[in-house]
Amino acid sequence: MTIQQLQYVLEISRTGSVSKAAKTLYLSQPNLSNAIKNLENELGITIFERTPMGMQLTASGMKLAKKATSIMADIQEITSGISAEEDCLFRLVYPRYVPAFEAFWDLCTDYQEMAHLHFSCYIGDGEKQVEALYRNLCDLVIYLETGSSSFARLCSDLHVKFVKLKDVRFYVQLAENHPLLQKPHFDIEELKNYPYVAFSDIYERDANWMPWQDIVNPNRLICVQSTSSRVSLVSNSLAFSIVLPHSEEYNRAHHVVSIPFDNRQLELGYLYPMDRGLSDYAKEYLEYFKKRINF
Repeated sequence: MTIQQLQYVLEISRTGSVSKAAKTLYLSQPNLSNAIKNLENELGITIFERTPMGMQLTASGMKLAKKATSIMADIQEITSGISAEEDCLFRLVYPRYVPAFEAFWDLCTDYQEMAHLHFSCYIGDGEKQVEALYRNLCDLVIYLETGSSSFARLCSDLHVKFVKLKDVRFYVQLAENHPLLQKPHFDIEELKNYPYVAFSDIYERDANWMPWQDIVNPNRLICVQSTSSRVSLVSNSLAFSIVLPHSEEYNRAHHVVSIPFDNRQLELGYLYPMDRGLSDYAKEYLEYFKKRINF
């Protein structure tokens, strides 16, 4: 997420049109559309919807715009000519897990009046994030430990510490009006009759571990790259997905239902470099994150 992307959101909201906003921002329309799409992919939300009245903010988009308006008032002047390595105060890596980004927003809002605010975050998962910490490319990683035999050894070798916060389990995500939910008894075996929506990289990497073999028909598979694409497909079709827990507010906003189905659990926690420790910003972020996950 960048300051420019927040500017783009506010300008499209103001004009109600991508083409009009592109003109005022001196951008091409495709470049502006791609910037918004990339932001939606990163945040895992849909920001705008097309209506007869033009481009309108969704419920999630309205929350984003409200916070962006407040933040932009104080930080526009600090974005040019600043070296990320020298001046970035907090660098977060998180998986495709909505509460992790919501906590980042909480932190940004808390510091929105700073004269030189410069935080950054990006999506990443897997053991390569241990090396990113070791190389000082980030300060904190929200991590989902799957029981990999090499993970503990890698952390030890690179002097990175994993702190477990809680166990999390998997849920089946369906549209709230899905036919299976209209039956007196929800039979999970019937999911084989419906398409499965997955993140392409995670499905290929963890196909032998994740709990979808028994309920997924490999001939009915839809692979996507973003959380927003996944939940949009699920909420507007008969497809289903397998997700980590979201808040009831998130489910209601996207018109989906999450049903626990597998006893297998992941360890949700965070990684930090032992030599540098946790910065004050990282500690404060973790407090927000713990609240978001009801820790």
